[in-house]
Amino acid sequence: MPKEGDVTTPRQCNFCGNSLAEYRGVLETKSSTAIDGEANQELFFCNYEHQADFHAGKTHTPYA
Repeated sequence: MPKEGDVTTPRQCNFCGNSLAEYRGVLETKSSTAIDGEANQELFFCNYEHQADFHAGKTHTPYA
């Protein structure tokens, strides 16, 4: 159950695409330089395993 102050807005996992309340997952915020051409970038993952797989360049295979 969410506690006071938890963000309950649904977010989509950047690795598998599942939707999950923000407080239940892993939110990764990166600030990049102007060289990258992007402002602050937020990534969201269901769990730390999905975060690690995303950064390892793996792809999600449903029902594997």
